[in-house]
Amino acid sequence: MERKIKKAMILAAGYGTRLKPLTDRMPKPLVPVAGKPMMEYALDRLQAYGIEEIIINVSHLKDQLTAYLSGFENLTIKISEEPEPLETGGGLKKALPLLGNDPVFIVNSDIVWIDEQESAFERLTRYWDDPKMDVLLLTQSKAKAIGYEQGEDHLFIKPENTFDWSEQEAPYIIAGIGIIHPRILRDAPEEKFSVKVLWRQALAQHRLACVPHRGHWFQTGTLEDIKKAEAALAGGKGVNS
Repeated sequence: MERKIKKAMILAAGYGTRLKPLTDRMPKPLVPVAGKPMMEYALDRLQAYGIEEIIINVSHLKDQLTAYLSGFENLTIKISEEPEPLETGGGLKKALPLLGNDPVFIVNSDIVWIDEQESAFERLTRYWDDPKMDVLLLTQSKAKAIGYEQGEDHLFIKPENTFDWSEQEAPYIIAGIGIIHPRILRDAPEEKFSVKVLWRQALAQHRLACVPHRGHWFQTGTLEDIKKAEAALAGGKGVNS
């Protein structure tokens, strides 16, 4: 039986500019999707997995977020405060003292997903190989993704580093869920930067792997994306964008 991951970090410090004007008065992770804050989907699934501790970085309208999180008495939640958002890589680096010395889940706060049979977290745990990996990214078939932004996903997701690669499902996109080992943050800069900087380093060292998600996936970064996700959730299945 594979070893369980004990900690997770949810990235929740951004401004959420694509959801303005909602995010002028509410932090993006608290914007509702189908009746509950979007980040609650990740919290629920982490709790179902059996995670012991969750680190959450906060910045924009942080008081609202910390007040909301204080209601989760059955979860151990630690807050990493950023005076201003440090982007994904900078946020992880600042939280390094809280992450410990074992692999951790990293989850974006603006995604919602439906698992088929095995949960995304169980699937990642099953494929994690600590001696060989520093990063393991969950991916999603682009054709089945809702709310995908054009990005550099193709640079990281290749047949040679992706388990269960399927030409029928390809191309894949990065799904905003993964496992990292905190050792990759030790020499990272103390400033704003994208986590993709670390991914590129891991890829160059053949220490980045990918595994496709089995289920439906939605990014909820815009109002249009939220509407599509809500329609799919109401129907109990994914829909193509």
